[in-house]
Amino acid sequence: MNYRKDIQILRGIAVLLVVCFHLGFPGFASGFLGVDVFFVISGYLMAVMYDPTKKADFFAKRAKRLLPAYFAVVLATLMLAAIMTTPNEYSQVSDQTVFATFFASNIGLWYENSYFDKSAFRPLLHLWSLGVEIQFYLLVPMLYWFFKKLKASYFLVAVASAVLCFVIVGLSPKTSFFWMPLRLWEFLAGYGVAKYLSNMRAHKGRAWTWLGAAAMLAIVSIPFFRVNGEALGFLRGHPGVVSVLISLATATALTFGLPARIEANPLATLLERLGGYSYSIYLAHFPVIVLFLYKPFNGTVIKAENNWQTVAMLALVVVVSTLLYALVERPFRLKVNLLGWCFAAATASLTLIPMGGFLQRAIYPANEMSVYQAWSDRSPYRCGKLMRIVDPKAISCDLTRGVPALHRRVLLVGNSHADAIKTVFAGVAASGGVGVSFVADNSPLMAGGLSPASVVKEAKSGGADTIVLHYASRTLGTDALRRVAEFARKDGIAVVLIKPVPVWPDLVPSLILRNMQGEPLPVLGIEDVQAQNVELQSALETTPSVKAFEVADAFCEPKCTLMDRNGKPLYFDSNHLTLTGSERLRPVFERVLDIRSSRSLP
Repeated sequence: MNYRKDIQILRGIAVLLVVCFHLGFPGFASGFLGVDVFFVISGYLMAVMYDPTKKADFFAKRAKRLLPAYFAVVLATLMLAAIMTTPNEYSQVSDQTVFATFFASNIGLWYENSYFDKSAFRPLLHLWSLGVEIQFYLLVPMLYWFFKKLKASYFLVAVASAVLCFVIVGLSPKTSFFWMPLRLWEFLAGYGVAKYLSNMRAHKGRAWTWLGAAAMLAIVSIPFFRVNGEALGFLRGHPGVVSVLISLATATALTFGLPARIEANPLATLLERLGGYSYSIYLAHFPVIVLFLYKPFNGTVIKAENNWQTVAMLALVVVVSTLLYALVERPFRLKVNLLGWCFAAATASLTLIPMGGFLQRAIYPANEMSVYQAWSDRSPYRCGKLMRIVDPKAISCDLTRGVPALHRRVLLVGNSHADAIKTVFAGVAASGGVGVSFVADNSPLMAGGLSPASVVKEAKSGGADTIVLHYASRTLGTDALRRVAEFARKDGIAVVLIKPVPVWPDLVPSLILRNMQGEPLPVLGIEDVQAQNVELQSALETTPSVKAFEVADAFCEPKCTLMDRNGKPLYFDSNHLTLTGSERLRPVFERVLDIRSSRSLP
């Protein structure tokens, strides 16, 4: 294809938006929409470049263009993580590396939390979009054949992908975000321009480039759009209505091009040059930011503490991106034996993972290793990753499915704190013949979550005789507690509340490690825990029908502890229990469920 300066300008704008978003610059909260621009451009380019008589050449060129720099970043990030991070973070990078090696980062990240969640350490988070792109490339030959055989199929596939995307964003936003089939419509927006509107640019000539200029203005205006990447629904969520507008704007710019005056502008020339480096910039910038700001147990930190850190990160991004482009991306485009090189790089990625783990186990003593494993000492998220797809309308899931001889059932309701205890709670219940259903929503009885009436309706329809509530301090409102108690009483359903667990002033694993180095642990007593729950206690006094169970005694005697007798953390952050910590609540769960046991505290 002929060189198009306007495409490079669009790439430059898109990568600038994404980098500014990841740097946390004010006004760029919607900068992640730059990826939508990339997707439309990729769809256009694949339609132009694909020749059905030269399939091997098509894939070879794509591999030369993408894979050398891709694997260079994956390998460099893995090796730096082995040296710079603790086993807690290194194990997370290892998992990300495995998925990245098989071009499935989007799938691996979907199994975790949303793109916008920062609780996990994810320096390879940005590779999700490369996973989506490569999966699209693999579909190009089939799509080309299908669209050629049945012309209407292009429209049908594009519309089906878009409709499915917008329906699912109302159920599981991260699924619409990460899954390639639900992003296919964006690629097809560009594909359609190349295949069905290619003559329009020639016929209309430069007279219609003002439409391209208007479209580019819409793309440049992305920072002014307000998009909530975790919101439910087509109007407020992502991908949603704003993604449609940005995709149409990009397709319009690709159709009509840009006026010569704009292309000749020095700023446009700068953006064109930035577009030439955009792939290396995109690959390099996020690991540089995350590794530069790394703090143990703090997840993915992307906000600089001061301006000097921001300047230093920008300088590093420029240097690393330039080196990646000059030493890897550009030279390897001409490399002939690329297949062998990529196989070696993929093998090296998978081989270095256990080597890095062995190195860290040799460095860190056993007592520290038990602390670093706190992040993995936890339950799977809510009802499991597939539930929203297999049964998207389900409000709750059965945590005791397959357990025989259950004589009654309860419904466990709560935010992430209920999620932290659910595995041990369900185990205790099952041992006493009690079934447990668990609300899939992560914020029931809270703003935007299930209403009190919906919670009680779910309990009744599921045959539960009791609703068990468990929340973090200061998250369950008085009105919500009162209303769920009223609705439940009308239906003859009991409501009990497991009080919040003690909250520590800092990350518990970090506190334990600093204590190993001689720093005293903070002092937290029962009176402090009571102070954390003053508002809840007041709410309970106005709802006498709700029976509350204290948990402070399981952790405080009277001073609270944050690890078990073997030094294993009871929390994986400052307030969420590990499975080890949840075990301390067994006697409380037994009282809640009216089950007798003589098990002692761990």
